[in-house]
Amino acid sequence: MDGKSLEALQKRARSAYFWAIFFSAAVFLAIVSTLLFFLLSSRTGMAYLKESPAEMLVGVTVLPALLAVAIYCFFYHLFVRKTYETFDQAFKNTYVLQTVREQEGFEKLTYSPAGGFSYNEIYDSMVVNSGEAKYFKKEDQLAGTLHAIPFSCCDVVTRYLRCNGKKSEIRTIFQGQIIRFSLPEGSKWSFGHLQIFEKEFLSDLKGRRAPCQIQTENEAFNERFEVFAADEHNAFYLLTPRMMEQIVRFADFADCQIALAFVGAMLYVAVERSHSMFNASIRRPLEEQRRQILDDADLIRRAEEMLIRETGILQQIG
Repeated sequence: MDGKSLEALQKRARSAYFWAIFFSAAVFLAIVSTLLFFLLSSRTGMAYLKESPAEMLVGVTVLPALLAVAIYCFFYHLFVRKTYETFDQAFKNTYVLQTVREQEGFEKLTYSPAGGFSYNEIYDSMVVNSGEAKYFKKEDQLAGTLHAIPFSCCDVVTRYLRCNGKKSEIRTIFQGQIIRFSLPEGSKWSFGHLQIFEKEFLSDLKGRRAPCQIQTENEAFNERFEVFAADEHNAFYLLTPRMMEQIVRFADFADCQIALAFVGAMLYVAVERSHSMFNASIRRPLEEQRRQILDDADLIRRAEEMLIRETGILQQIG
């Protein structure tokens, strides 16, 4: 789908949304104006206004407000939702994929709106605290290869129920994207887990940890990151000076909290941020959203480039 066709769908969805708002507001104002006119035109209404102005204003506005909300909900379900979903699906299934495919190295791309990593995979990866299974959410999976390395990326939210006396609330632990890079069959990055967290991460975000806490010879790296490993020898084998330098570079580039977990043939990269390339907006210009898609695709590309290709790790384990 070209940009003009998508812009037409966006304009249609935006028009439906604003017409629903406008019509609901017009109904509200018309009813309030009519009620006020009749009340202020009668002696009884004037007397009531002098005695209880606050009660009168509440009585005049509450019912019209409820009616306006009901009208908006009616139009939303009848027109707005359908036009937005048409735009949203075209944006996600066509526009995002087309935009990412244009970038060097991306091949065999697929998109699944409800796809993504399972709760058990995130729990087993130990890249972030997986929270409670019933509050776990994943969506918008983008998968394919990047310079022949298989990858999968999706939006993930992990949460848990916090009880405080008689009150309870669902608290978010992690919200962002998790990227998984996979080695060819028969190859392994790590025997057991190797976890790397920025120290700014809240303690509950780290969740389960491997048994050995590692101190590297790089003091600056130790000040910024915490490292946990199932095997110390394996940790020092992977955390070469070049690898640590690239991890710092990627964290600086991401400009948000990151966590890494090497698990067997998998590298998991967690980036904590609320926005996603698949969040279609009817208000923001398409060109602005295209730049956001390119930025998000660049994050995946830079993760592969900085943490895999430029570290020389493939040659090291090969």
